[in-house]
Amino acid sequence: MSLRCSLPIFIALALVVTPSVRATDDVLSITTTITPGTPSTSEGFTFNNDQQAVDTITTANATYQAISAADNVFVRRNAVNADQSSIWYTTSGVGTDLSGIHQDSYAQMLTSNNILVGSDNIFANGTANLTGNVERVDFTWNSPITVSNSFAFAVFDRGAVTVHDSFTIAVVTAVDGAGNPTAYGGFLVVTGGWGASNAVPDFTYRFFRYNNGDITTTTTDSTVTATQGLGGIIIKASDLGLAPGTDIYGYSLMASDVTVTDPSQLLDWTDSTHFPTTTDSNTGSNGLDLVGVNGLLFAVVPEPAPSAILLGAFFALVILCHQLRSRAVVAKK
Repeated sequence: MSLRCSLPIFIALALVVTPSVRATDDVLSITTTITPGTPSTSEGFTFNNDQQAVDTITTANATYQAISAADNVFVRRNAVNADQSSIWYTTSGVGTDLSGIHQDSYAQMLTSNNILVGSDNIFANGTANLTGNVERVDFTWNSPITVSNSFAFAVFDRGAVTVHDSFTIAVVTAVDGAGNPTAYGGFLVVTGGWGASNAVPDFTYRFFRYNNGDITTTTTDSTVTATQGLGGIIIKASDLGLAPGTDIYGYSLMASDVTVTDPSQLLDWTDSTHFPTTTDSNTGSNGLDLVGVNGLLFAVVPEPAPSAILLGAFFALVILCHQLRSRAVVAKK
């Protein structure tokens, strides 16, 4: 996705450390664009190589459209747990074929803007093949984003209604030349149990487990399938809070068990004092299954202006009424 940020963007994130709260704007529906691909074979499966990209998101209060995509994505891992990753792919309904595009890179999968693929238990730690060593994921822009009151981030999780998982989101306030975060503002913990409805109903998917960090070309297990839907949540002004006019460079996602007393402590993801290496994979807790729709900025879609046809019809009606009144006056005389 080659969107660029040309307008001031609102990302409502606190500049001081905040207690756990629950954001309330669930995504009720989405619109997408499907780009069909040419089928190919990877890891013993046929992938249709389709992309189903998110265009707009609707909540109970507003509709948002994607207007910009992050320049960089970084997956930060500890050196304690198994160096593993898990990806799920939507099944096509034809034999064992899969709908989406095979991803050779875990990081690039996360920013592929494709609801046909995603992660499994991204922040869960351990040695079992459904866990790994990811502590933080950064989505950054090379140029500053100036905060205004119309824009937001979205987080999508694969899961059942009302049991979507917790996570922490933090605003990046500075980056180095390569886009790595060098400073944070505050952060917000979104507690589990959000998602009163799913934006995408239940579908069947297949798990692929990997043991080579971000390299996802040779699976260690792809035998398991399951069925769930996709839920989403909007992070906006009323949920968090960042003063208009502030420059930021993106955001990071982490597990909800991250604990800091100062935003600077978010920089070292290898410090287990702040980033525990025992994060659970429980549903409704830290078993977040991020969909491949990250690093996007969304703007509220403005109310449509009256069309020229409607305006023309209105003025024609006014003229007609005036003419009828004029004739009535003449007739009385």
